Order: sequence, then structure tokens, then C-alpha cells
Amino acid sequence: MPDITQISSPLLEKLPLALMMADSAGHVLYGNARACAMTGYSATELAATRLGRLFTQCLLPGADAAATLALPASAERGPTPSHCTTLRRRDGLGLPVRLYRENLEWDGVPYELIALHDRTHEELAREQAEISAMIVQATDRGIVVLDAQYRITHANAAIATMLGVERDALHGAPFGTLLAGAENDIGTLRQFRAHLARRTSFEVDVQARGPQGVALWLRCAVTPHYADDGTLDDLIIIIHDITHDRQLRNLQRDVVEALTDQFSLREMLDFMCRRIELIAPDCLAVVMLSTGGVLHAGGHGAMPLPVLQAFEGLEASTAGGACGTAIATAKEVEVPDLAAEDRWPALRTVVAEHALAAEWAVPIILRNGDVAGSFSLYFRTPGQPGAWHRRIVNACVHLAMLAIEQQRSRESIIRLSYTDRLTGLPNRLWLNRRLNELVARPPATVLSIMVIDLDRFRKIVQALGQGRADQMLLELAGRLRHGIVGRDVLVRTEGDEFVVLTTQDATNITHLAERIIHTLEEPVTIDGIPINISGSIGISTHQDGQAVEETLRQAYTALAQAKKAGRCCYRFFHPSMNRQAEDHIILASALREAIADNRLTLVYQPQVDLSTGELHGVEALSRWNDAVLGMVSPGRFIPVAEETGQIRAIGVWSLRAACAQMAQWIARGIPVPTVSVNVSAIQFQDPELVPQLASILHETSVPPERLIVELTETAMIENFEQTVATARAIRELGIGLSMDDFGTGYSSLSNLASLPISEVKIDRSFMNGFGSTGNVRQVVTAIIRIGHTLGMTVVAEGVEDAAQCAQLRNIDCDVIQGYYFGRPMDTAALDTWIRERRAEPVPAA
Repeated sequence: MPDITQISSPLLEKLPLALMMADSAGHVLYGNARACAMTGYSATELAATRLGRLFTQCLLPGADAAATLALPASAERGPTPSHCTTLRRRDGLGLPVRLYRENLEWDGVPYELIALHDRTHEELAREQAEISAMIVQATDRGIVVLDAQYRITHANAAIATMLGVERDALHGAPFGTLLAGAENDIGTLRQFRAHLARRTSFEVDVQARGPQGVALWLRCAVTPHYADDGTLDDLIIIIHDITHDRQLRNLQRDVVEALTDQFSLREMLDFMCRRIELIAPDCLAVVMLSTGGVLHAGGHGAMPLPVLQAFEGLEASTAGGACGTAIATAKEVEVPDLAAEDRWPALRTVVAEHALAAEWAVPIILRNGDVAGSFSLYFRTPGQPGAWHRRIVNACVHLAMLAIEQQRSRESIIRLSYTDRLTGLPNRLWLNRRLNELVARPPATVLSIMVIDLDRFRKIVQALGQGRADQMLLELAGRLRHGIVGRDVLVRTEGDEFVVLTTQDATNITHLAERIIHTLEEPVTIDGIPINISGSIGISTHQDGQAVEETLRQAYTALAQAKKAGRCCYRFFHPSMNRQAEDHIILASALREAIADNRLTLVYQPQVDLSTGELHGVEALSRWNDAVLGMVSPGRFIPVAEETGQIRAIGVWSLRAACAQMAQWIARGIPVPTVSVNVSAIQFQDPELVPQLASILHETSVPPERLIVELTETAMIENFEQTVATARAIRELGIGLSMDDFGTGYSSLSNLASLPISEVKIDRSFMNGFGSTGNVRQVVTAIIRIGHTLGMTVVAEGVEDAAQCAQLRNIDCDVIQGYYFGRPMDTAALDTWIRERRAEPVPAA
């Protein structure tokens, strides 16, 4: 027998195709390298193997089903066609292959040549194609394929179901078949073509019609495929029904707009329930709210009124039906069959009468954890809520929570706006509204107003601090509240001021006023410290036809009289008080407007050095020229400002205006060494004074040594420790400090020595009767010597003639201020005065 293996050659070994040679008995005689690799056998092992061990029956329909590959006896056969089978590898694994058989003879002996092609990738591709086809048909997403003319060449079952048509009806139909036939269709087609021109995947929303003409919104994800030459081959469109998404988004948008437009809570919840019933017509929506543990309807759609009335007033508990149970347990409650529910027989009867078969209640839980109510859906047929119902309620419960919280916030704002935060009493805003309400009603009872003001409360605040003062106010508010009886109302209007609205007669009002004064006189103990306090009361009675503001003003007028009478007493308003208070009230009101409109001005009075005649500095003085009242002297408006608290605003304005003017003088080279500004005792006790000074100097870039702050002896007497601390802080900034009106108060020399004062000013009252001899001269001489001893500059105010100048020069006074050298003048006049004046020493007497 010839050796068939001689046909082996390097070429066969290099072929990528697996080749084997077998004899007529099915013995493998030869296998190339690729055949060894595919079977897992070595060349020697493969040559000792039979074909029957290597292959199974064919796998594909129509292929040769022979169990053995042994050749028939006759060697005269044609080529055997290829077929698919499985190759058994040496490791036992099966490998899908395509088998090719060819008969040949060698030296008259028949043999068979077998070629194998690995079909693994073909099988994977076939399986993937089958899976893809199965997915296309099984998915709930609609899938259509369009040709280059936008005609449907394929449509799966899902899109046919969405549109309510047969699949065959879609084949060959244009893309426009998906549209609703509405006016916006042309716009959709135009948008489709515009996106397609960009040759990339895109999405477009299409309005369509579903079964029975139901409006649908479909989102189409379009993927175009192009041929090698760049022409459009086909388009694959995956379609998702977004109708519910749109409906829910529109509902949420509309509710949020209603929230923004400040709709009432009832309007908001009614609107929400009606919209739910529109997009879920198989149910009825109701929102039940819990107020004080009692149920009441917050909003509803088409729910029958008798059903709502059955729930109204029930407890928000497990006895209050599914909605009450949801509120009480903070958990959702499902009742698939109301007819079989035995927990609420009365409610079961009324819902059955209106053909309601099932209920689902979800608690409305606020962000602070409170359960404010429940959101309920009622169904006409028994069963549980579907996924669409859950999506709706999940969104609407959140929106209802926002609406309820917004309503509560509005109520809280209103409540806070009418309530004093410290005491919880009604405030001035409430008082004004209440007075207008009472006056608008027909006169049935006499209304009187009592204004209570604590005496010297500001000093108590300075001594105790604001925190302890607030504790004291709380204690006093409690006492006053307990002393109020009947329909009388206690109001805290501001600070230490309270108001009582009372309908009692004059005799009882007198008893009430005395009782209040006695109550206030009882010491208040704060942190173990007993505090004695008293109060003054002004009382007025409203007259028919009188404006309520006038009645309140009369009460304040009576209060002012009580203060003048020595405090710790009460006064009834009398018409004669109006004439006394009119000027004060008008002046205070006009001053407030003048400060707000920046109508105050500063004038400057020169201060001259006696030894050189040079300008030592100027004092800034406030002036007020009112369009109605005319020129109002500081002697009139400064006390009013101190009483009304406006003195702080005047003080800050004066400091800022004076420094701004000094900055101008410096920029223009006008030699004004210093500017002095008077600071009131009230402002000097303000902890914000030093930061304000630092800020003003920084804003105006004025050197601190060019500013002098003047304080009075009163500021030093009222709170000496605070005065010393503030004075040192001012001096640390580099600002000069002057003691104004020295000699008119009651400060001791030790207090004067303790303050870091750079200047002392002799009050103008000492110039009356000042001569070459006498007690006044001796006092002035003593003040000058004390000032010099303490290293201070001494300024004499109110100097009006040459004799006074000469005598002050004799006793070594440093600086003179008064009409003798110049009256207070505006900046233009002062500039002229400085430019035209010649500096000459003042001669001694």
C-alpha cells in the first residue's frame, strides 16, 4: 500500500484551513497543523484516531445525517457536499464546524480528503440574531424601521398595540402614519427632517392617536444608517409612550405655578384633585387635612358631597376610615374591597351608596415629620392601585406637602407680624388693625386705651445688659397679663411700652391703673438680683366720630403728663394737654422727616489760639431750616431728638458730614487744623460708636488727629465705667477727646482725671459776669489751672468782646470760641473768613 502521508508538505502545514486525510475504513492518516490545533490532538495522536470519534451527526436541517464518515466500498463517487456538524475535541468540548469531503485516489487506492471550517462565530451571530429578533418582538417599546423614503419596512407588535392597528397595516406606510393628524404635525415632520440632515442620532416627540382615538405622546429615538457611498440606507426608530410622563409633568408644572401665584390651599388642592381625575379617570381624588386631630376636606374633585360630609369632623385616628388611619399611623392604607372592610361600618355604607369599591390612602408627611393629612384615591371597581396611580400620588403627595407648608409659612408670617417675639403678646401692627376694626363697628361699648411705659428703663438696660432686661420684661409682661380681666387685651408695642385696650368704665379703669402701678412696683428678681421699677400710664377714651389715631395720640399725651408729674402715676387725657404736646409732637415728626431726607446742615464756629491768633480749629454745629417751621434752634430740636431716640442718627450724620468736610479742606489746602463734633450722652453709651468712628475715618481718609469728639459731663455721670472704656477706645484711634460744658455738671475731679481727655471747654455761662475780679473769675482760673495740670488744652466758649479775651489771656486760657472772633458760619463763609483774616496774638489786659 502506498504511504499517503507523503502528500504532506510545508504548504499544507501553513494553510489556515484544517485538513485531514482518511482511508476507506475511516482511519485518519494525516492532519495538518490547523487540524491538530482545532481537534486538540497531536499529529501522532490524530493519525491513530478514527473519524467516528471526531464527529457527531449533522446539526443543521437538510445536512447529511450519516453517523459515520467511513467511505463506501466503491471509490467511484462524486464530491460530497458540505454540511454542519460538531467536532469532538480531545478535551471533550464540542466545536461547531462546517465539513467539506472530497474523494481521491492515490496509486489506485481510494482516500477521502476532509476540510473543516470553524463555525463558532457563525453560531454566535445566528444566536444573537435570534435573540435580537426575540427582543424586538417581546419589548414593550415600539420599534419601526424606515427605508430611505421614510416608509415603514418593519414594525414590531408593541408599536401596533400602542396605535391600536394591525402590524400588516403599518408595512409600507409613511412615517406620517404615526402622527395624530393634528395642526402641529407639519412642524413635527419639519423637525424630523432637520434633525436627519445632521446625520446623527436624535430624539423627537410625536403626538399620535392610540386605540379609540386616545391622544398619545410618543418619544422617537431615531438612528440613521448610511451606505458606504454615504446615502441613507434605513432608519431604526425606537418608540416610547411618554403620555403619562407628559401628563404628570404638566400637572406638576401647573401646581408649581399655582404655588408661585399664591393660590389658597383649598384652591390648590381642589385643582390638583381635578387634574388627577382627568389623567386617571378610573378614580376619584380627595385630600383630607388634620387640624387639631380632626379631619376636614382640604381638596377634592368629583367626590360626592355626602361622602365628604361623612368624613368631616371625624377624629384623625384609626376610627376615621382609611384616611384617618393613614394620618394616625403615618403609613399608606390599601382597602381593595370596601364592601368586605368591617372596620368602619358607617363609612362603608355611605361609600357603597355612591358605588365606591376600593380606596388607597397615603399620608402627607411634612419635612418636620408632622402628618398634615392624607391623599386618597377611590375606585369604582375593587382592586389595588396600579403603577400609574402610584406615580401620580407619589408626585402629588409631595406637591400637597409643599402647598401645606407654604400655607403654614404664610400663616406663621402673619402670626409673627402681629406678635411680639419676646413676650408673645400682640404687637403694634396688631393694635393698629384691631383699633381700626373696633372703630369701624357700630358703637356698642366705650373703648379706652391705656399706654404703660416703664420708668428709667434705659438705665436698667445699661446696668443689667439687654439679656437680663429682656428677662425682666418677660416677667412684667406675665404679671400684666394676669392682671388683665374680661375682654381687655394687653399689647406690647415696643421696648418697655405696653398698651391695654379696655371697655371698662372710668371707675374700673382707675382701679385697673392703680393695680398695674402696684404690680410694677413689686421688685423683680433676675439672677438673684432684686430690681425695683415703676411705670407711668396715660389713658384716653375714644369718642364717637374720632379717628383712632387721635385717640392713641391722646393716650401718649397723657403719658407724657404722667412722666412730667414725677412718674409712677397715671393721667387721663384732657384737651388742655394737646396744646402743650402739640409743638413737641409736630417737631418730633418733622425732625424724623428732616433726618430721613438729609435736610440738616452743619455750620462751623472758629476756635482761636490766644497766644498766636492762629485758627486752632472749628466746632461743627447742627442746624435745621424747615420749609414749614422755619429755622429751628438746636435748643428746641436736640432735646426732642434725645427724647425720641433720633439723637443717634443726628450724631452719626454729624460725624460723617464733618469728616467729609475736613477731607475737602485738606484736599483744597485750607488750613483748618481740627474739627470738633458733639456726641450726646446717649450716643456715647452706644457700643457701635467706636466702630462707626473708625469706619468714617477710613471712608473719608481723614487723619484721626484732625477730629475731636466732644462729650458732656452728663455722659460721664450716667455710666462712668462705660464712659471710660469708650473714651479710651476713641483715644486709641488717635481721635481727640474734649469735655464740653465743664463746670455745669456734678462730676468730680477724680472722674475728670481718670478720663483720657485732651481738651476741656469752659461753659459759656461763666462768661456772664466774668470780669477782672469776683467769684466767677476765680472759678474759671481754677478750671484753667486744673486743665493745665492734667495736660489738657482749655477752651473758653461764649466769648463776645475784647475785654473777655484780654482777661482770659491774663489767666492763661489757651483757646477762645465765641462771637468775638466769629459766629457759626457755613463752609463758604468760613473759607472767606480764613482767607481774609490776619492772625495776631490777643493782647493781655
